[in-house]
Amino acid sequence: FNEQQIQRDLQAILGLGFFDKTATRVLTEEGSRGGINVIFEVKELPIIRDLQFEGLKSVPESDVLKAFREKRVGVSKESIYDPVKVRNASRVLKELLAAHGHPNATIEERRDEVSATSTALTFVINEGERVRVVEIQFEGNNVFSDGKLRGAMKYVKEAGLITRFKGLDILDREKLEFDLRHVDNYMRSKGYLQARHGEPRVESVGPRRTGLPILPLPFLSSVDEGLRVTVPIIEGRIYRIGEMKIEGNSIFSEDTIRNIIGLNKGDIANGEKIGKALFENLKKYYGQQGFIEYTAEPSPTFKDNPQKPEEGIVDFVITIEEGKQFSLRRLEFVGNTFTRDNVLRREVLLNEGDIYNQTAWEYSIVKLNQLGYFDPIDKDKDADFKTNDEEATVDLNLKVAERGRQQISFNGGLSGIGGSFFGLEYSTNNLLGRGEILSLNLSAGNRQKYLQFSFTEPYIKNRPITAGFSLFGYTQKFFGEGTFLSQNLDAQRGLSGSQFDFLNVSEENLFTRTSYGGTLFASAPLSEFYRKRRFTQFSRIGASYQFSTSSVKDPAVNQGTTCGTGGNTTVSANPQFIPVVYCQPSIITSRGTVSFAYDTRNASVDPTMGRELSAQVALAGLGGDVRTYQPTLSYTQFRPMRRKKSEHPEVFGFRIIAGTVGSFATSAKVANSNSLAFVDGVPIFERFFLGDEFSIRGYNVRSITPLAPVDTFITSKNVVVAANASGTPDVIQGVPASAALIGVFTGRSGANVAKLSSSFTPIGADSQLLGNFEYRIPVIGNTVGLAAFADIGTAFNLRSKKDQFFNSNFLDDQPFLTSVLFNCPRAGFNLFTSLSALAACKADTDLALVGVLSGSPGLVLRDNRLVTTTELDNARNLVGFDPTTGLPFGFQEVFLRGQAQTNTAVRVSQSLFSKFGDYRASLGMEVRVQVPVINVPFRLIFAYNPKARANQFINGFPFAFNEKKKVLRFSVGRTF
Repeated sequence: FNEQQIQRDLQAILGLGFFDKTATRVLTEEGSRGGINVIFEVKELPIIRDLQFEGLKSVPESDVLKAFREKRVGVSKESIYDPVKVRNASRVLKELLAAHGHPNATIEERRDEVSATSTALTFVINEGERVRVVEIQFEGNNVFSDGKLRGAMKYVKEAGLITRFKGLDILDREKLEFDLRHVDNYMRSKGYLQARHGEPRVESVGPRRTGLPILPLPFLSSVDEGLRVTVPIIEGRIYRIGEMKIEGNSIFSEDTIRNIIGLNKGDIANGEKIGKALFENLKKYYGQQGFIEYTAEPSPTFKDNPQKPEEGIVDFVITIEEGKQFSLRRLEFVGNTFTRDNVLRREVLLNEGDIYNQTAWEYSIVKLNQLGYFDPIDKDKDADFKTNDEEATVDLNLKVAERGRQQISFNGGLSGIGGSFFGLEYSTNNLLGRGEILSLNLSAGNRQKYLQFSFTEPYIKNRPITAGFSLFGYTQKFFGEGTFLSQNLDAQRGLSGSQFDFLNVSEENLFTRTSYGGTLFASAPLSEFYRKRRFTQFSRIGASYQFSTSSVKDPAVNQGTTCGTGGNTTVSANPQFIPVVYCQPSIITSRGTVSFAYDTRNASVDPTMGRELSAQVALAGLGGDVRTYQPTLSYTQFRPMRRKKSEHPEVFGFRIIAGTVGSFATSAKVANSNSLAFVDGVPIFERFFLGDEFSIRGYNVRSITPLAPVDTFITSKNVVVAANASGTPDVIQGVPASAALIGVFTGRSGANVAKLSSSFTPIGADSQLLGNFEYRIPVIGNTVGLAAFADIGTAFNLRSKKDQFFNSNFLDDQPFLTSVLFNCPRAGFNLFTSLSALAACKADTDLALVGVLSGSPGLVLRDNRLVTTTELDNARNLVGFDPTTGLPFGFQEVFLRGQAQTNTAVRVSQSLFSKFGDYRASLGMEVRVQVPVINVPFRLIFAYNPKARANQFINGFPFAFNEKKKVLRFSVGRTF
């Protein structure tokens, strides 16, 4: 029998955690046959079958349970009930409530017996009134103002509109203490090395209205219990650097270390600068050389300054322990079940056997994250370091979690121009685990088709040289701007009114634009050509070459026609002919591009920190027909703002893009294209159009662009006076030539100018400036998030000032003249009228016009001369009517027939919304849901457009901008 051993056994039993410590004891008694009987008397603790938090409002229950786990409280469902642990849980819960603005909360424990061996535990919580910090003041400070000291605090602030949204006006003791260390560091950075704070005092100041008092909305303002925090400050006196001695260094000289510190004798002793130099900068330098056990210890000696009693002098002895130089013995990857090891190893800037370089390892983590193959890798949490001090070696095990390799997205729509279509985008960024990228983009519909295939090899012969190619083809069917000149009723039906149905027009009446080509590209890190350092290893230079051809094919009804040079190809025997105004013969583009990119973003998709700077210059003219230059500059940056150390921090990111495009020469084919296919020598599809969820989110696709006035005139020739309005002209002989000359018009200039119409057309801009700004807030990990955004941009013309002119084909002796739209003042309304009606409006005399209501208007002839309206009216009153013509006897309806073309003037120099100040902006919020497998977010976007244009008349022309102040739309993808 050993009393001490029995007591140790009792403590071992209590340590199991199964028994009530207050009801457990050990007893001894004499044995009936000698010896000692030892009796351990225990009372089992029940199991917690249910755990509830009654009255908890300000903190999610999941956060409470997470805090219990992190602080190892030991209270959860199915755990053993222990009164000590429950009291500890109450303390943790109260601290959590205090950190959320309820420091006066009370917590009571309630137990409900479920059975003899189990219990239900409820924490009854009274959160009390919400408390906010309304005043932070300092006492004892003479050199530093209260405002300067408050400015050094980051996590506890006085109540205000911004701080209430960020949760900074809540008194959290841990955060307050952390902030006061910031205050100390701020004072020491100014040379007050002995400055320090005292124990802060917290006192209530009663109810105060906080937030935005002038707008007392619940989420902007409230009346809460206020707190005043008073912090005693001891400033001491300012110190200057005296002697600085370095000990223990062998790798770097004293002069090198002094230069890293950056302070000389007599300088203000900046404590913050000294600390950063020794514990961050110098540690990085030693880490680059493999001395990962480096430590430094500064020992200050404070002295009086005999020359300036109000100042002091501080001497430093800096003792450095360098430790051993470590090398990388082994590097292993864990979790890459699909991706091959060599794909990861080639991104790591360290090889096994190299001197270990901490900076190179950190750069390697960034490069691995940029691949986009894995979930974000944390250099601290996911890397397992094992050091062998005797052999001075490091073993590294890096844990990775592969993400979905495929990205799939769908799109589709229905529109008058594009018809109905369906689109599929597929890409894999890690083909067969080797890192190759394969993508396919397909869109198909009744009006448009698009196909692009690309392949990228990231490493050529195990060198970081990326090369690849892409092939594309594109077709689109559309209406020609000269459609209304045709007699083809199926093509022009209802063009002047709402009866026109874009979706039901026969496909044989549409033009077809076709583009196809291919691109070759290659890039390599700058470090392949220059010394290896951070800048060169994260920079890439690249070059690409693209060859493409584009053309416009006539509608099927234009049998035997082509879009000829100058746009003057004609067909004389085709009554269905539609004039080609958007004329683009086979235009060949041969373009070379050089690019530079510096990218330190920590992920290729949804990065949380880092920046990207890219610049490229494209030059078309290496053969082909297009002669353009196009420089583009882009800058993107991401910065974590809150919860910086968590896996899903709140991030502020922005992107700025500037670009311009211009023509340095014009080939003969482009000069004679005779259409709007080119504006100022630049293909219209290469000019800048803003507006959509990938540029300025609140505006419609390609809606932000200069609008150029378009005036359409008519030129006619070979005009005759005929007795019929259709078919082969039945020319009336003996009619003076002056009668036919009434219908001869001279286009944009000359003796008889007739303007058919005035309108506006989008021409794109030659320059753009775009800024996108986002504050991203994760709600449920990477799955659900919010993003507050602000987009602003402008598409403007720097150099496009020259007006453009082009003509349609002449229509040969066809009855197309009934399709000429003209505003006839004498008729009093807009009508589809004939050239004769046009003549009537232009004639000096009031010529008679009949047949307007029937849709086949003509002039009236008598004795081989045209009669006026007055003569016709008088004859109607004096003579009888011919029942076959409806005209007085001796009068005959005639028609002016001939050839005609439209002459279009695009007034680029008078474009609307073409200035730099014609910007558009959107503000709003997005809800993003990341969909598994396809790796792209679904987005619900609410945008407010402060500069939305209302529908209006400009220069007498009605503009239906269809821009709304508030927009709600759905989209898939990312803005940047």
